[in-house]
Amino acid sequence: MPVIRAYISQMKKVQAEVRKERFAEVDFALKRLGVSGLTIAEEERAARGMWSYPLEKIPHVILTVVVDDQGVGKVVQSIRDTASTKSWGDGRIVVSHVDDAWDIGTGMQDRGDLTLPSMSF
Repeated sequence: MPVIRAYISQMKKVQAEVRKERFAEVDFALKRLGVSGLTIAEEERAARGMWSYPLEKIPHVILTVVVDDQGVGKVVQSIRDTASTKSWGDGRIVVSHVDDAWDIGTGMQDRGDLTLPSMSF
């Protein structure tokens, strides 16, 4: 007898390191997708071209957003499209699994803001 498994939506954390000057465009694109909130931190990243010295310090913003796995592709593609300058040092995107999210204020499990609204473009 075959085992029937119900599809359970998983949450994903998308962490992107983007050039500081590209952050406004990335933020606007994520708002258009329906991403309701994100966490940001600024950093200076030491980078260099293939063979160049000294190291260049490029200001970056690290943004973190948690979405369900159905929306992760749209979020990643949106960040890639808006953050890219087609050169080295643009940054990177890391996607990882999230087991749970909890609202600190209410103490309740928080999944409501993690689902992207269905939008057609």
